[in-house]
Amino acid sequence: MQKLSIAIAIAAATALLAGASRAAVPAYPDNPDVIWRGDFEGGASSLTGHCNYGDNGWCNEQIVRPQQIQAVSDPDPVFEGHHAVRFEVKYGDVFGSYSDERSIMTPPTQMWEDEGNERWYRWQVMWPQGYVGSYPKWDELGTPSSRSPAGSIVEWHHSNGGVETGSAPLYIRGADKFIEICLVDQKTSACRETINLTELVRGHWHDFVMHAKWSSDPSVGYLEIWIDGVNVLPKHMGSNKYPGMQNYLCIGLYRNVHIGDPNLLYPDGTHVYGTDGTPGVAYVDGFIAGKTKESVLPPDPTPTPGGSTPPTSDGSTTPPSGTAAPSGSPEPTTSNGTPVSTAGVGFPHGGGCSSSGFQSAWLALPLFGLFALRRRRLAA
Repeated sequence: MQKLSIAIAIAAATALLAGASRAAVPAYPDNPDVIWRGDFEGGASSLTGHCNYGDNGWCNEQIVRPQQIQAVSDPDPVFEGHHAVRFEVKYGDVFGSYSDERSIMTPPTQMWEDEGNERWYRWQVMWPQGYVGSYPKWDELGTPSSRSPAGSIVEWHHSNGGVETGSAPLYIRGADKFIEICLVDQKTSACRETINLTELVRGHWHDFVMHAKWSSDPSVGYLEIWIDGVNVLPKHMGSNKYPGMQNYLCIGLYRNVHIGDPNLLYPDGTHVYGTDGTPGVAYVDGFIAGKTKESVLPPDPTPTPGGSTPPTSDGSTTPPSGTAAPSGSPEPTTSNGTPVSTAGVGFPHGGGCSSSGFQSAWLALPLFGLFALRRRRLAA
């Protein structure tokens, strides 16, 4: 009887372990408002070849060596499920006739955005420890304050029948201290606005939700962004695409072609970089796009630490009584230093690594049962 009881407890433990493993993968229900999923759960097979309208997964890669884009799994960083993608870029990673270093992926054609499209997106990014957010500007080496961004991670590019000139309308990137968004002036290809969204925490999965109305009309287009459950960019009116063109999504690292050049010298003759090409690395997980907020959020998401309240039906949240806002978070600002209010809608974090506290608690139960049976046996 005791052996049978132990066998039953072991079977229960096995079942709970299997259940915990399944719980690590978010179960997005079939939702007609989901436009596309690009969550990498197919591993390497999800990274290319999914180019037909309606496909999930990714269509094309822009790389010159296989190490630039790799599907990874535990023990490498993964936000949710079993796979994420690792991007690497270094000096010499110039694809085709393009002029900059890049490790980039693009999705199928349903992700091309027309004038007036309203969309919701969710994804996660982790910049590892040691990530460098900017480098000396190659043509202004005598001015230490002149820096080049280390690379965008998510951008919406522009195309008019395959014709592309100038910079993309919208970049999201990791800088030295903050996660930034750059909204580009089409005439100059420079950022007309650079907005610090939130502090960049290295080694941490940042969970993004973005709501966009795509338009070249500044009185129509807008963006809203949440990071880790905080509304870091309340509804921000402005053009976010170019007239007569479509926007298409790109993810990966994209930076100036001179970064990492081993032959680049300071005015005093010392080398700006080493000889390894100055590799940059970042991880992305969980991309999903839809027509509504509900279509991009998993069901019954895990509450944020500290007992924060999930969004209500209108998207608003009410903090628990006596709960203070997290300390140490920078106040988002525009490029001219104007504070951007973070009051407003919040989203729960959702997801997480495969060893969540919830799973650990359930895994403890069968072990406790085995311990109790062992004590009974000794007492007998």
